Amino acid sequence: MSNLESTKISDDLIRSYWHPVAHTSELENDRDFIRFDIKGFEVLVINDKGNYVAFDNLCPHRGARFFTEDYGNKIVKCLYHGWSYSRGKVNVAGLKTFQGCNIEHAALNEFKVEAFGEFIFFAIEPKVTLQEQLGAEVSSLLLKIGSDIEERADFNRYSFECDWPIALENALEPYHIPLIHSDTLATLELGVGENEFYGENSIWYAPVQNEKVAKRLKSLNRFYSTTDPFQGYMSIFLFPFSMISSTFGYSYSVQHFFPAPTTDTAFFTSRLYSAKNSEPRYKDMTSGFVQSSAEVNRKIFDEDHQICKRISSTTWSTSPPRFTSTLEQKLLHFRRSCAKWNT
Repeated sequence: MSNLESTKISDDLIRSYWHPVAHTSELENDRDFIRFDIKGFEVLVINDKGNYVAFDNLCPHRGARFFTEDYGNKIVKCLYHGWSYSRGKVNVAGLKTFQGCNIEHAALNEFKVEAFGEFIFFAIEPKVTLQEQLGAEVSSLLLKIGSDIEERADFNRYSFECDWPIALENALEPYHIPLIHSDTLATLELGVGENEFYGENSIWYAPVQNEKVAKRLKSLNRFYSTTDPFQGYMSIFLFPFSMISSTFGYSYSVQHFFPAPTTDTAFFTSRLYSAKNSEPRYKDMTSGFVQSSAEVNRKIFDEDHQICKRISSTTWSTSPPRFTSTLEQKLLHFRRSCAKWNT
């Protein structure tokens, strides 16, 4: 297992890149937090009196986890011995009992954190700035998307029973859609569309060719206040582990496929964010549409999971597949980007 290419590159990819972990609406209040599993550690991002802080979810005393929940609003306090964190400082319970151990240096294992528009990213030892990693085109798009989002409408998390690049590549290519998503995503009748590549990131824009569905979606436009969204299906890949997808910009699905400690598991999380309504009174009218979108998205991800479970981790490589469809261009681009780290 340790010789697999996905394992060889995963630590470098985790450590060297900025990773989107939240929208500011999720961390709006003091003590709001969100947690992610990433290979052998957990990232906790919190609102600490108006400041965003990212750190390993372990108390620096004896390694107890602060939180086991995926998200919520709580004081950062260790339930083992009462150590806590607030206003950028670790508060040691029974401070005077710690003698001769430099207790004044007790601190969390913090990571770098940066807000870009309304999206929050964390990094460990990034090779470039967040702006450089995103590039001008993707940066501009993320700023628009972030400002269009109102709030999180759904949170969906479980482990994919496959290696992380297998789960990710499935999300990158539309070749499988007619067969795997026949009653869900395929009902949009997406066209071949166009791929755009920006550094290691990529975007797929595809028209909705089901005229009845497209007409219904266009009719919803007056209920939303959005910034020139793509009138069709859009899928953004933020190398190395994250995706953002949307249809007509009425909601945005953000997905992560983080590596796990073993190659038979990937840590999957998806969140659906609703777009802002053009008037507050429309929120009740669009809530049913948002809920329906969340349910369909969950079906789509489960369909993806079921097929990914059938793919052996030993089949993945940074080299291109022997046989490649023209619908797998983003997959090839992803493998080329990964290959740079397989040295």
